[in-house]
Amino acid sequence: MIRSKKIILQLSNQRINQLKLNKNIEITQSFSLFGFIFSQLNINIDETATSLTQISYGVFLLSLVALICFINVVGFMFTYFLIQKGNYEVKYPKLRIFINFYKKSTLAYITIEILLCFICLILLVYFSFLFVYYGIKP
Repeated sequence: MIRSKKIILQLSNQRINQLKLNKNIEITQSFSLFGFIFSQLNINIDETATSLTQISYGVFLLSLVALICFINVVGFMFTYFLIQKGNYEVKYPKLRIFINFYKKSTLAYITIEILLCFICLILLVYFSFLFVYYGIKP
């Protein structure tokens, strides 16, 4: 028992030392998929970049948000379908409260994700139309 505590303490100290060595890694939102993807891509656009580059960066960000929202909606719908199909409320009556809460919260998350996805897609279409109609000026 004491030996396992020493091993855990040594491993945690090694991990802390590794984190101290990797100071250049910055993840500001640890539980966010957006923050993780943006920190891994490490894309920085200079202010001196051409307008076409800045526009393509904006389109990239909007399409990435829309794609992640779509993936989340598909995942939520799949889990909701599995819960409905499995009929877990009858199989596990003690967990009925948690299952119903999950169903209701999942529907709320689905509506929020769908709205966010549609807003991103509408913005993509709107800005693309504006740039095509008025042209891109350097």
